Parts: sequence; C-alpha cells; structure tokens
Amino acid sequence: MNSSNDDKNRGADNGSFGDNPWRAMGLIGSVGGTIGACLGLGYWIGGKVDGAGGSYGSIIGMSVGFLIAVFMTILLIKAFTGGKAK
Repeated sequence: MNSSNDDKNRGADNGSFGDNPWRAMGLIGSVGGTIGACLGLGYWIGGKVDGAGGSYGSIIGMSVGFLIAVFMTILLIKAFTGGKAK
C-alpha cells in the first residue's frame, strides 16, 4: 500500500503546502486582502490627486494599485512557500 508519507509531490519541504489546509486558506485570505487593499487605496489616492476636475485619476490610481498588488502577491507567495515558488 502506498503511504502518503512516501509521496514526494506532497511534502512541505518542496515548496508546496503539503496537507495543511489552514496554511493554504491563510495564503488565499492574505492574497485577497492585499489585492483589495491595494485597489481601494489606489482608487482613493487617485481620486484625491485628481480632485473634482475629472474622473481619470481614480482609474489610474486603481491601475497603479493593481500593479502594486501583483508585485506584493508575488512576494507574499514567495514568503509563504519559503522562497521556493516558481
């Protein structure tokens, strides 16, 4: 019988989450919070910079916030996987 301890693809030492669902749920929650916070702050800061004149400031702010969120998400995944994310 094949034991799950012999399965090389499921171990926590190769950068995966192994059999720990709480760690995976923590990562998903952190990624969602990071993306939401970056988009929200980008929208708010873009609106403040733009003032009452136009409507493109919020769109540009959200775009910049999204780019920052992508970068932060990559760093977050690397931190959760111990720097072994590919």
